[in-house]
Amino acid sequence: MEIKKIALVSCYLDEGDYETILTDSFMENFVCNDDHFYHRIAKSLTLQGLEPVVLYPSIIKQTKTFQHKYGHLVIRIPAKKIPFLHEPIVYSPALVNKIKEFDICHFVSGYYIMYKVPDLFDYCVSKIHNKIPIITRWAGGNSKWLIPIRKSIKKNALQKCDHIICSGKDETNILETKFGIPKNKIKFLMNPIDLSIFQKREKIEICKKLKYDPEFDYLLYIGRLVKNKGIENILKAFYKISKEQSKIKLIIIGTGPLELEIKEFIEKNQLHESILLKGQMTHNEICYYYNLASVLLNPGASGGLPNVIIEAIASELPVIATDFGATKDFVNEAKGTGVLIKNYDSQSIESAILKILKKKEFLESFDQKLLEKFSFTGFGKELVKIYEKANKRFLEL
Repeated sequence: MEIKKIALVSCYLDEGDYETILTDSFMENFVCNDDHFYHRIAKSLTLQGLEPVVLYPSIIKQTKTFQHKYGHLVIRIPAKKIPFLHEPIVYSPALVNKIKEFDICHFVSGYYIMYKVPDLFDYCVSKIHNKIPIITRWAGGNSKWLIPIRKSIKKNALQKCDHIICSGKDETNILETKFGIPKNKIKFLMNPIDLSIFQKREKIEICKKLKYDPEFDYLLYIGRLVKNKGIENILKAFYKISKEQSKIKLIIIGTGPLELEIKEFIEKNQLHESILLKGQMTHNEICYYYNLASVLLNPGASGGLPNVIIEAIASELPVIATDFGATKDFVNEAKGTGVLIKNYDSQSIESAILKILKKKEFLESFDQKLLEKFSFTGFGKELVKIYEKANKRFLEL
């Protein structure tokens, strides 16, 4: 059977991906213009001649199809949730029926798979097992949540998958030791990045383009403005450094529920000229800020490998990140890619910032060829190989 139609499935329900309800307007104006990795995966597959479709479950009862700026289709599909203790049980017969129309089912939302039990992933796998090849993503995280019932449900669902995609050694270890997943089912693959835009450029030229003073050091944060990203401690660390160094600024790119709190911090400490809130940006805009900055700040506690870290490394920008998940496989001083911190408290962030600002030889020893494998084309070729292996196994059943 030829592989052609690929279902890229989010198991988040509305606010899990974007912290808002997926209305028609939001789908058209935001989701279909977003550079989220779901859509970069779709673009990689399109370049390989496949037909990917991204499926988003939603509490909105109407199924509706949209078109992403990359050209692939995006379908919002109704799901149901039942209140249950501290988190609802989510299921969607409509999503299961839609998945069965495809040649491959690829669950792309690894964090939901990590923490919610029983979740939409478990439900879908139970309904499509042995009916279609199943690929899923494992995005790391804290395994302390594994009480017996959670472990049993998750182990059962994961073992029914044909392949599980990881981006780091810790993730692989959890799958093998906690869930008994054999090594031949686990595949290493980072999310694709656009190496045509994330690349090294001269700071002086970018300062002219963006109208920034080249004499300043710019600290950069890119991502959602939410609690687990370490934003509050970034602000505290920056405030302390800014009292000692006048030529330093913090650039924050992104939106989220902490935006008002950040604005209040700026107002309270009179940092209007020093902390710059840029809001939401496209990759074509963001890429230049990696070249402008002296360091990327990513001290949150999320698992997996944040896309911004790879984008920064591709742009030859050192990174400050928490020693957590797959991040430590890519960020360390030995590789010249940045500084890992054990805790994301403000003092640790401050010390790491000062270390990088004083040391100018970061990223001189990093092997950029590693990243070529995760260009749109390189990633697409690797993912198709995984699909073909899964399909072969499925046909032998």
